[in-house]
Amino acid sequence: MTRARLNDLTAPAKDAKSFDAWFFSQPKKVQDKMREQGVLPYREMVPSKHVFDIDPNHPAWATKDGDNARTEVDAFISRDHVGVMLKAFIDALALTDDYRFRRHVELIRWSLSLPGCLSSRTIGQMYKRSHFWTRARAREIQRAVNSDACGLFPHCNAKRDKFKMPR
Repeated sequence: MTRARLNDLTAPAKDAKSFDAWFFSQPKKVQDKMREQGVLPYREMVPSKHVFDIDPNHPAWATKDGDNARTEVDAFISRDHVGVMLKAFIDALALTDDYRFRRHVELIRWSLSLPGCLSSRTIGQMYKRSHFWTRARAREIQRAVNSDACGLFPHCNAKRDKFKMPR
């Protein structure tokens, strides 16, 4: 007999549905107590993919003294340095000969408010679309990107900040 693992989704759909119905019919306090004990309704469970047992003798985890000594280093990379690396990467992508790819890079650069970005109207002209289409497409890109990445830099082409003196 094997022990059931956390997030074991092998139950038939009918049984899972009936358990979920029973679980959500319980008072909120009972549900919270069950969640604390590790009991979750099936619809809140996440299937565990690519989970392997840890091999304590694997060379990545265990090394003999003197052989392939592995040192871990914690290094801090500032937000400014990440920004410089990201700008350099996007600038390198923009050096393509493919116009379709270039305009997409420019749209991403504008969506993320990266330095050196073209105006949304210019990007719209590249796509032969309106300024409003560019803004809507940029919102889709922003939703797909981690929210910490959006607005990493001030928007350098925004008209409201065009003549603002730096502090």
